[in-house]
Amino acid sequence: MGNATSCACSAEGPHSERRSMLHACGSTDEPAPTQPVQRRGDEGEEEIICRSPGVSTKQVDSAEFFKEVSERTALVYIERLPPSNDSRSIASTTDGLSSRQSDISSRMRTKAMSMMQTTGLGVLAMLPGNLDKTRLASFREKLRLAGIDTTRWGIGGAKSIEHLFWEAYEQRGCIFTGIHLLGRLKRVTRLVKIRLVAEIYGVDHVLFSRMQFLHDGRTVERKQVPLRKLQWNSRPDEEFGECTEELYDEVCPYVENWQMGCRKTLEERLGLTQAWQAKHLVEDLEAYRYTTEDDVRSAGYPGLTTLYCIHEVSFRVRDPACAGVQVIGLPEGNEFATAEGDFNFHSQQDDDGLAIGTQLNIWAWGRESCTTPPGSGDGTGTHGSRTSGGSPRPSTISRVSRKGRESRILRDGLPPRRVPQPAMALKVTEKMEERMRQDRLRPPSNMLWASMEGMRTDWPRVKRIAAQILDPKYTLHRFNADLSAFPELNLYLLDDRMDDGAGSELMVNTKMSSGRSIGDEYQRTIGAFFAIYWMMRLDIDGKEGFTNGVDDHWKPLSITDEDDIRVSQADKRINFMKNAQWDFFRTLLMNAGLLEEKKSSSFFKSATKIQVNEQRLESLLALTAIHDIMKMNVLLPVVQKEHEPYRGYVAGDTIGDHDHALSYIMEYYPEMLPSFRELEPEEKRGVQLSQCNFCFNHGWFVQAEAPPGAIFTKFREALIRDHKSQMGQRDVALYFVHWLTDLAGAEPSPLAGCDKFVTKFPLPVLNSFLRSFEFIEKIASHTETEVMEEYLKTRWMENIPWPGPLPTGDAAIARMRLLCMAQMNAPWVLRDWDELVDQDKDVLSLELSRTGCVGQSFSANLVPRDASSRLEGPAFLVYYGPAFLQNMGNDEAVKRLGLLAEIYRSARELWPAEVAKAAVNVTIRIDMIKSLSVSAMHEATAKGDVWLLVKHNETEAFVEQGTKRKLNKMIATSQNFQVLDLACLNAYDA
Repeated sequence: MGNATSCACSAEGPHSERRSMLHACGSTDEPAPTQPVQRRGDEGEEEIICRSPGVSTKQVDSAEFFKEVSERTALVYIERLPPSNDSRSIASTTDGLSSRQSDISSRMRTKAMSMMQTTGLGVLAMLPGNLDKTRLASFREKLRLAGIDTTRWGIGGAKSIEHLFWEAYEQRGCIFTGIHLLGRLKRVTRLVKIRLVAEIYGVDHVLFSRMQFLHDGRTVERKQVPLRKLQWNSRPDEEFGECTEELYDEVCPYVENWQMGCRKTLEERLGLTQAWQAKHLVEDLEAYRYTTEDDVRSAGYPGLTTLYCIHEVSFRVRDPACAGVQVIGLPEGNEFATAEGDFNFHSQQDDDGLAIGTQLNIWAWGRESCTTPPGSGDGTGTHGSRTSGGSPRPSTISRVSRKGRESRILRDGLPPRRVPQPAMALKVTEKMEERMRQDRLRPPSNMLWASMEGMRTDWPRVKRIAAQILDPKYTLHRFNADLSAFPELNLYLLDDRMDDGAGSELMVNTKMSSGRSIGDEYQRTIGAFFAIYWMMRLDIDGKEGFTNGVDDHWKPLSITDEDDIRVSQADKRINFMKNAQWDFFRTLLMNAGLLEEKKSSSFFKSATKIQVNEQRLESLLALTAIHDIMKMNVLLPVVQKEHEPYRGYVAGDTIGDHDHALSYIMEYYPEMLPSFRELEPEEKRGVQLSQCNFCFNHGWFVQAEAPPGAIFTKFREALIRDHKSQMGQRDVALYFVHWLTDLAGAEPSPLAGCDKFVTKFPLPVLNSFLRSFEFIEKIASHTETEVMEEYLKTRWMENIPWPGPLPTGDAAIARMRLLCMAQMNAPWVLRDWDELVDQDKDVLSLELSRTGCVGQSFSANLVPRDASSRLEGPAFLVYYGPAFLQNMGNDEAVKRLGLLAEIYRSARELWPAEVAKAAVNVTIRIDMIKSLSVSAMHEATAKGDVWLLVKHNETEAFVEQGTKRKLNKMIATSQNFQVLDLACLNAYDA
C-alpha cells in the first residue's frame, strides 16, 4: 500500500469552512465518510487541548476510574498534569478505554463527560488581545516594508497577522529571511510528520486527523497525519539575510533536534509519553525521508512565500491487540479526539473567542491510501527546491538505516520462520541488475522492461503444481521449489542483493512503497502462495499447515497443548483449529471455480469427487506472483499520451498507486509480465478484477448498518466501468480468494502458518466475513437490493437463538436489519419492537426499508407500501447504529429504539423525501450518544442543554449536545438543525 503522508504544501490549499459544534468521536476501521479537502495552510501544525466549564474532575488511579465510569459515560479523557511551575499539559482522548492500568502517564487527572475537553501542553496559546501590541505593530510594519500586503489576512480562510506573530514569537515555529529586503521576505519552518501504522483486522491502517475545529470557529475537513513544527533556537527577528545552505540542511544548528521532535510530536499531539512510545512503537527506518519545499505560496498567508523542511518518519504499533494501545483507538480502529490548548466550544461564543493556537482534532484510522495522482491537488501557488544561490537542489535526501538496528519484531521470542531464497536467485538477480543499470528509454517503465527482458514463465512446471496440488505426496517443500517457475518473484529479491554497497543508488530507489523491505515482501508473497496450498488441501493437511505452520522438516505441526513451545500463541491456534468455519473456506473456493465437484456413477453406486480446475488455479498462482511487484517504486510506469487520462493520472505522470500501476501494465502492456501475458482472455479478466478499488465496507454489510446503495453502488459501478460487465460471480469470488490469501500471508514468516488470521484477526469477524462472501459475489449478476435481501433472510434463519419464522409485513426488513445490527442484544430488541408506539414503528419500518438505489425496492410483502410504490430518498446510514444497539448498558431496548426513531424522524425533516433523491445516501453520525445512556441524556437536558441533529453538509449530519446560547447562535446564523425531542421517550416509562 502507498504512503499515506502528504507533503507540507499539499496540506495547505483551499478548504471547507463552517461553524459547528463538536460531534464527538466513535469507532470504525474505515475513514469517516466525509470528503476530505486538502489545504495549503498550517492549521493542523499546532497542538492544543480543551477544557469545558462546569465539569467535575478528580485525581484518581486510572484503573479505578475506568472501572467506575467506562460503562456509564460516552467518553473518557486522560489529562496529563504538568509540574507545579508549568501551566501547560497534554492529553489525548478516546472512548472505550479498558479498565486496566494505563502506562501512558504516571501522573494524570481523569475526567468523564460527554463533551470532549482537556487542558493542553506543547503550545503556548494566547488570546489576540494579550499579544505584545508594541512588538505586533513593529512586526506589521516590517511586513509592510518588505512588500507584504496583509489587507486580505484574517478573512476568507486566510490566517491573521496576529496568528503569524504568535507562531513566530510565542510558538517559535518559524523564522524569517530577507526581512529587510523588498520582495525577498521568506518564512522558514521545519516540520516533523509522523506516519503511525497499525494493523487493524490484518490490514495496515494509518492514523490521520480527519477534522479540525479551529479557535475561530471554523471546521476544516482534510486528512492530515500527526505533525509538529520544530522550535527555533534563534529569535525570528534575528538577521538571517537570505536563505543560507544551513537552513536547507537535514541537520540545522538553529533548530531543535528533529529526532527529539518526533517523540515530542507523539507526546504533544496524541498524549503518548516517551515511555509509552518505547514500549508500543517501533520505527521503520527504511521509510524515513527528508524533503525541502521552497517558495511555497500558501493561502494561509497570502503573498508570503515559505520554505518547508520536512522530516517524515514512520512508526508501527508493535501489538495492536495490547491493552495499552486502546488510548489511540486500537485494536478496532476507533476514532478519538485530542483538544489542544484551552479549547472548548462554549468559549467560541464569547466575545474574546478562543486563544490563537487552540484547536480540536478528530483522529481516525484509515487504510493506507495511495499516492495522490499528480494534478489532483488544489493547485494553489508554486514551489520548488533551490539553494540560496538559486540553483536547483535535490528535494529528497534518503537516510539509510543504521547498521545493527533491526525494526522487525520477534513475537514471543521466536525468530521469524522464513523460507530460504531460491538456489538460482543469485544468478538471476545479477543478470536483472546488470540490465537495469543500462541507460535505455523504454516506456512506460524502463526498469520493468529491463528486469523482465528475456524472462519466461515455466508453464509446464506451473501446470504440474495445479495437477498435483491435491496429491497427498505433493509436499510444501516441493511446492515452494516449483514456485521458481514465476520469474516475477525475483523482483522481490533485488534489494537483498544490492544491500552490500554495489549499486547503492539503485538500492535507494527500489524501496517498497509499503515501507517494508523487499526481502519481507518476498516472504509475504510466498506466504500468500502457502495459504493457497493449504486452503486447497483442507481435507489433507491444509488445516494444520494454515493454523500452525510446519516444523524444520516442512511437515505440518499438530498442536494440542497450550504450552507447546514450538509455536507462538498456541492457545489461539488451538481455538482457531477448532472453531474456524472451514466449510466456508471450501465454499469460497468452489464459487471461485478453483474446486469443482465431479459426479461419477457405476452399476452399484454413484459418487461425488472434488477436483481442481487447473486452468483457474494457474491464474490464481500467476496473480499471486505479480500482484505486489509495483510496490517497488522503480518499476512504476509512466502514463503514455495515448492512454490519458488513466484513473486520475495524465500523460507523463508516474502512477503511484501500486494497484493502479499493475492494472495499467496488464491493460496496455501485458507482454511485460511473463506470468500474465499467456493466460486465456477470460482468466486475464478475472486477474485484472483483483486490482479494482471497490470502496466496499464489509462491516456495513455484515451488520446491515447501511442501506444497499451505500454498500454496493460503487462496487457495481467499478465492475461496469472497469470491466464492461464482463465479470461473473466466480470472478468476484476469485477476488475474495485473492484478498483472503494475500492477507493470510501478510506476516513475513510463511513457515509459521497464516499468522495474520490465526493469531491477530478476531475469529468471529473472520467467520462472518467468510459467510458473507457467498452473498457479495452475487453482485455481479443481481441488484444491490436483491443481494441485501437474500443476506438478511439468511441471517434471520441462521441466527442463534432462532428468532422465529421469517417475518413478513411492513416491518419485516426493519426487524431483519435490527437483528443484524444488535447482534447479541437482538432477542431484547426484537422483543421490545412490539412495545413501540405506532408512530415510532412506522418511522423505523419506512426508513430502514429505503434502498438508496434508483428503481430498486425490497420485496413488497416485506416493506411499507410507501417504500415499494413510491421510491424516494435520500436513504439514511446511521453511523454507529450497531454500536448504539450493542452497548445498551442498563437501558431498555424499547427506549433505544424510540430514540433511534426520533433520530430518523429529525433526519427526514432535514432531508425531505424526494423521488429525485432516491439514489442518494446520507450519513447520520451518532458518535456522541452511541455509548451514552438515555438517563445521562435526560440529565444533560435537565441542566439546560439540548440534543441536536446538525446538518454539516448535503451528505452528513451529527448528533450533538449544545447549550441554549449555542442554539440561539445557530438560529441566528441559519444553520440547519433539528432539536431531538427526548420527551417522546416518556411513552416508554414504566
